[in-house]
Amino acid sequence: MTTPEEGTDYLDVRSRWQNEAWHFTPWLARNLGMLSAALEVKLQLVQVEKPVGPFFCDILAEEVDTGERVAIENQLEWTDHTHLTQLLTYAAGLDARLAVWVAPEFRYEHAEALHWLNRWTHEGLRFYGVKVMLQKTGSGPPEPHLLPVVTPHCWNTDITQPPGATISPRDQQFHAFFQPLIAELCGAGFADKAINHFDSRGRRFPSRRNPDIGYAVSLEGENDAWVTLHISTAEDGLTKRIFDDLERDKEAIEASIALGPVQKWRWHRHSNYSFSSINARRDGSIDDPPEKLDETRAWMLDLLPKFKEVFDPRVADILKELRATRAG
Repeated sequence: MTTPEEGTDYLDVRSRWQNEAWHFTPWLARNLGMLSAALEVKLQLVQVEKPVGPFFCDILAEEVDTGERVAIENQLEWTDHTHLTQLLTYAAGLDARLAVWVAPEFRYEHAEALHWLNRWTHEGLRFYGVKVMLQKTGSGPPEPHLLPVVTPHCWNTDITQPPGATISPRDQQFHAFFQPLIAELCGAGFADKAINHFDSRGRRFPSRRNPDIGYAVSLEGENDAWVTLHISTAEDGLTKRIFDDLERDKEAIEASIALGPVQKWRWHRHSNYSFSSINARRDGSIDDPPEKLDETRAWMLDLLPKFKEVFDPRVADILKELRATRAG
């Protein structure tokens, strides 16, 4: 297996792909030849965001020589339990014979799990772990590289995080930013808990009143701070129905939550994904100076209760009306 060259300048992968679903997954789907070369397996694309029950596999591919299905799960953070579970769920649901996990860093324990699966699952099932890296090349654009970490016959521990590694320095920055916000909101009874909103860059507070929605905050991209109503039910049709009904009341909703002149509304139905969202945006980055980070956190703390006050009863009414319709 290949090992990164010592002294080479590697960049944060998010400097090129800011969002996993919208930027990295489409790029990987277009560049399956690069993944094929890394795995020494010839792949061809079948579908991006392939449904598996109410969930979506990032990429479904096919091994050209055998026609066997290949489930590909990717992320732009250190490997975590969530994505390992998703990889196994998608591989099983799609009857894939190859399961590929792409991430910028592999924790020792997750690489070990893939290695263990290769040793103990029956012949014909193969698990791969692939590290995505972004190499600085002088004045030219950064070059992406895909390096195998785990293959059916080998595990490269040299490019695996050491045993017991907990949280990346970047994740620590986000943890330090969100922790005071979580403590204040949960202490004030806004929610019972906070969970990662997709990855470490955001936190979501499930609604006590409507488990199908949550209120989220995140710092994404180069300079985007978000407050979000996240809609995700077990039925994609219901998710879109809730969004569509809310969007019909868009003018009144936006009028009831006053945003400042540098803040904007973003309504995203996300037809190709299992969730929809309604967002308020302003400038903000995890790399801002402390005083600007405090200002961004204060904005989130001010806006989240307003979102809850406006959206909780509206979603409850939509669900009540839908239940009555179905019962009738």
